[in-house]
Amino acid sequence: MIALLDANLFVPTWIIDPLLSLAEAGLCEPAWSARVMDEARLAIMEVRHVPDVRARGFLDAICRAFPMAMAEDWERFEPDVNLSDPNDGHVVAAARRAGAETIVTFNLKDFPADELSRYGLHAQSPDVFLTSVFDAHPEEAYGRHAQTGQLQTPSAAYHERRNRAFARLAPSAVRTEIVRNGRLIPVICNTANHTVGAINAQSVNNR
Repeated sequence: MIALLDANLFVPTWIIDPLLSLAEAGLCEPAWSARVMDEARLAIMEVRHVPDVRARGFLDAICRAFPMAMAEDWERFEPDVNLSDPNDGHVVAAARRAGAETIVTFNLKDFPADELSRYGLHAQSPDVFLTSVFDAHPEEAYGRHAQTGQLQTPSAAYHERRNRAFARLAPSAVRTEIVRNGRLIPVICNTANHTVGAINAQSVNNR
């Protein structure tokens, strides 16, 4: 399943980490465009109050880890997209160019179902999307979740926020097993010689 990741997903790292972890395991295929990444960079700078160089470093590391995710030449698909906010048209255009099935975003209201259906697309919140991946590949997804659980996270607060999110996102069977084991296992995406968690610690001050 190819999923276009909207810019807002790259700001909360406890959301982007499990998304990219599952993508690295081959359970979904992420996609984005240069414009999406530029919007993500600006959002990271504004929300996390970090300099441009750190925001760029974080996103550049992700792009290097997933070189096939970048959608090129999406601009030709933008003119016929009809959204209430024309500034969101590039997201739909990039999704079409990438051959995506879904747009994963926090801003569902900006992507009405009737418009997206014209292009064979639909929008999902990150929690719905992550749960759908777990439902479709329960053993592989939980195996990936457990495999990466021993890696260190940048901070206790980061660890707690991400664990709470993943416990809520995971299907009930997985959630029950996590609780039964007495702890919640974090998810970190291994990318090349780094983890996304390590990249976050080095490139973005997410405290």
